[in-house]
Amino acid sequence: LKFKGLLPHAPEPRTSSSLGVLGLSCAMAAALAGTAARQLGRCVGRHNRVAVRLFPNLATSSRCFSIETPSIAIYRGVESSPFSDTLEFKKSSGGFPVFRLMDNEGKLLPGASLPFSLEDGVRMYELMVRSAVYDGFLLTMQRQGRISFYCCNWGEEAASVGTAAALKDQDMIWPQYRELGMFLWRGLTPEEMCDQNIGNESDRSKGRNLQVHYCLLEKNVQTVHAVLGTHIAQAPGAGYAYKLGGEDRVSVAYFGDGAASEGDALTGLNFASVYGSQTLFICRNNGYSISTGVEDQYGGDGIAGRGPAFGIPTVRVDGNDLVAVYTATKEARRLAVEEKTPVLLELMTYRVSDHTTSDDSKAYRVENAEQVDAWKSIGPIPRWRKYLEAQGLWDDSKQIALETQAKADIMDAFKKAEAKKRPPLKECFTDVYTDLPWHLEEQWQYCEKHVREYSGDYNIGRYRDLDGPLPAMDAKRALSGPRKMPPKPTGPSQRSTMVAAINDALTIAMEKDPKAIVFGEDVAFGGVFRASVGLREKFGEGRVMNAPVAEQAIAGFAVGLSVAGYTAIAEMQFADYIFPAFDQIVNEIAKYRYRNAGGGAGNIVIRSPCSAVGHGSMYHSQSVESYFAHCPGLKIVIPRGPKQAKGLLLAAIRDPDPVLFFEPKVLYRHIFENADGDVPMGDYELPLGQAETIREGTDITLVGWGTQVSRLEAAADRAAADGISCEVIDLQTIIPWDVDAIEASVKKTGRLIVSHEAPSTNGFGAEIGIKIQERCFLHLQAPITRVCGFDTHFPYAWEERLACARMMKGFVVLFV
Repeated sequence: LKFKGLLPHAPEPRTSSSLGVLGLSCAMAAALAGTAARQLGRCVGRHNRVAVRLFPNLATSSRCFSIETPSIAIYRGVESSPFSDTLEFKKSSGGFPVFRLMDNEGKLLPGASLPFSLEDGVRMYELMVRSAVYDGFLLTMQRQGRISFYCCNWGEEAASVGTAAALKDQDMIWPQYRELGMFLWRGLTPEEMCDQNIGNESDRSKGRNLQVHYCLLEKNVQTVHAVLGTHIAQAPGAGYAYKLGGEDRVSVAYFGDGAASEGDALTGLNFASVYGSQTLFICRNNGYSISTGVEDQYGGDGIAGRGPAFGIPTVRVDGNDLVAVYTATKEARRLAVEEKTPVLLELMTYRVSDHTTSDDSKAYRVENAEQVDAWKSIGPIPRWRKYLEAQGLWDDSKQIALETQAKADIMDAFKKAEAKKRPPLKECFTDVYTDLPWHLEEQWQYCEKHVREYSGDYNIGRYRDLDGPLPAMDAKRALSGPRKMPPKPTGPSQRSTMVAAINDALTIAMEKDPKAIVFGEDVAFGGVFRASVGLREKFGEGRVMNAPVAEQAIAGFAVGLSVAGYTAIAEMQFADYIFPAFDQIVNEIAKYRYRNAGGGAGNIVIRSPCSAVGHGSMYHSQSVESYFAHCPGLKIVIPRGPKQAKGLLLAAIRDPDPVLFFEPKVLYRHIFENADGDVPMGDYELPLGQAETIREGTDITLVGWGTQVSRLEAAADRAAADGISCEVIDLQTIIPWDVDAIEASVKKTGRLIVSHEAPSTNGFGAEIGIKIQERCFLHLQAPITRVCGFDTHFPYAWEERLACARMMKGFVVLFV
């Protein structure tokens, strides 16, 4: 068993005589062997020690410096490469033999021995058979219309059972959807399988997930990920946490050859390599991703060929050989923990079933029926059965008894699961957030009443308690605003800029929480806006980390940290560049608690500079809050000044729900002459979900957030000269927003302008406007107006004055 981790081109170490010729070059290397070189190189030092032989002083640096003459520059970030006057293009890392210990007839190869006891071997065989029997039964249930979907594991049982058996109970597993054997090894029961596939009230995920999306959170198995490949970028976050804690623990991502094409897979491998994350990447290469064969899925030497490119120890294994799978996984786990490194395993197997019950593989499979039968004959179950039979541990009678018992178990469990009701209606709304915010409380209360009033249109008898009386409801819970108020700031204040206040908040958060991790592009030296300056010196490189330029992996890494019990404080360098992370934020972070029915990634805050700066043009000026406000599960905060930025950021970091914290970058170094610039010096929080009335008025309500608040105040000053009294409200939190505060103000003034920098169409101002129209219709003296960005991109030449023109137009509309 040999793990490959480097491209095979490292030079021989230099002799002492040759080193004498390189005096100046060695001096250059020594000069660069300080902070910068260590930061660039240390993360993969476990893979290559050639640099240490050439430059002993670079013991903490992993990527060596190529130097041939004193006039040649030093290259950072590459493995040692000799210079050559021959032009050569390389395509391969040298090829990967397929590691196996048992032939197709179930005989151990010469010199091979079992890495586990025969007792464990029998247990593994029984679980593989059970997996196959359960698949057959549930496939039949789908064909009968009793469940809507199913996905079989036939032919791939060793890949999941063998790997799971080689892991330890404390290892965190991130499954895809063909790991039934792993779930059975970890303790998933037939009852739990059937409850999940039917989606009844006993289902762990409360009937929220599609079939086969199992989870065993208490046994360190995350919920099956429906979005292909997203978990591959998440697992390294947990693996890094285990490295920081010095734990005998690994994070394990299972995936297929199709998922390996996702950007999350490539960025996940890179992050794991850079950070030395204790992570196993286990790829089941079964030849197909639905109908797309590997010939159309990727170029190059399979999935294993990618490992050396990232400096990751890698091995290719016969995935139908239970002994080889177990052995490789056991050794990979040892490497990950002892060497602080990720490891990639490519398990070669074959998908003998259809992808799911939604397709027919005969329409696209390139192998004929005879070839498929040949694959079945050398699959993991028949191969391991032959070995057990040869040892006198198995025979036909035991096989019949096992299959009969397995079928009886799953049939009995299915009958019981079918008899159970669906979950109560309220479970449709719980776990979106830790606590139901006002708008979900309002929607749930409405829904409970609606389905009872129109019960003939709904099959209410199938749901728990829906055919009974209304559940207890508290009207106060439908009121907006925070349900718990933090203590008001006390002690001295100091004049501060917003960027300094943010830095202060990050410092306090990291001092108070030893598991708080700050990471993102360029944050180690302070970030492009210097918001994190000095943090690395205070808290160390393990807690303040530069991230590779891959926003989706930054968000995914945050999920892994959070699941491992850490507080993830991620930075996206510009809100304009957050969109590669959109999938991770919207499909993963926002849904994580809901999917897991309570457990999951909540302690995450993503900071990002946003909005116009006056010279940013279309890629450094966007206000993106409305994209994310449409997605349940996220909280969104945009501060208007230094005092608000510090208090709201500390509240966001400590909030149990994921928070997007957008910082108007034009305000970073703005000098606030009012109270917003007086920032309390100690630790304090400002409540999320509460608007602030910063100016009382009687004629019109002006609502905005972030940069727009100061513009609203300026507009209110100009309106006052014309005798118009404006009430100015800073929304502060976009989700959940403080509807009651806006409603009370509009009922007093009779008019409303909502202003935001984002384009008018589908901006969050539209949501505010329709909700206030619903609540205040009889109080309105004029139409609700939005003063927003135009529905165009940000043009550099016109950035400065268009906002003022739009604002004054709003007043004209309301007072003509």
